Amino acid sequence: MDISLKYRIVEKIIQSNDEILLNEIKSLVGLSEGDFWAELPAEVKQAVNKAKAELDRGEGIPHAQVMEEMKNRYLNR
Repeated sequence: MDISLKYRIVEKIIQSNDEILLNEIKSLVGLSEGDFWAELPAEVKQAVNKAKAELDRGEGIPHAQVMEEMKNRYLNR
């Protein structure tokens, strides 16, 4: 492999803020501590996948809204 290609790859990694991409690279090069996903029960995996699908369809509640509701419920008594 060409050394300049390696440097371009390293440069892209350094400039990236994409946590998913960086975690995938970490796993790919063998730096990950372990794949917790493989150890999860099937029911938990199904629940996570269902929640992700709901978010992809726009059915989730924004974090800021949840935090505001929790503050109002528990801190403004």
